[in-house]
Amino acid sequence: MSESQHRQPGDRDWREPLRVDGPAGPTVPAAHVVVGFDRHNASHIALDYAIGLAAALNAYLHVAHVIDTDDLPIDPDAADWDRAIAEVVERERAYACSMLAALPGNWSYHAHRGNPAHLLGSIADANDAAMIVIGAPRHGLASLVERLLGESVSAQLIHHGQRPVVLVPEHSPASALLSRPAR
Repeated sequence: MSESQHRQPGDRDWREPLRVDGPAGPTVPAAHVVVGFDRHNASHIALDYAIGLAAALNAYLHVAHVIDTDDLPIDPDAADWDRAIAEVVERERAYACSMLAALPGNWSYHAHRGNPAHLLGSIADANDAAMIVIGAPRHGLASLVERLLGESVSAQLIHHGQRPVVLVPEHSPASALLSRPAR
């Protein structure tokens, strides 16, 4: 696994884009898949699903981690705000990369600030991805607030995107669905 920047992840400025490339796989990928990733359980389930999907399709998996400081459980007025964000971002990167270790190769992790739908679409377009995988929208108050403030990421991708979007339910045994034998 190599980083496109020469600094250690803990030393880097979390505001700067980061790309980590996994090892080359044993075969040339037949397709590309992009998966959205953040700190929420739904996206962790989506990543697990996408890993299983990429393995089944012999696809290169691009993980798009969108850093949204408004969504982090960190007090913006705290003196150590920057350090706290860097620690959360680094924990999420380490988690994603540890999950990606299940693949024999052909993966990359991208961390960026910005609009999630735009980042997912940009990575998908740049790699001619077959699909974009994301966790299903949240329920409850968080979902209501998202709808009041604008379209959800899934709605933006469906209404304005050009690629199929796979929504993975939060309470599904994600990658286990791909390993069931055919009946």
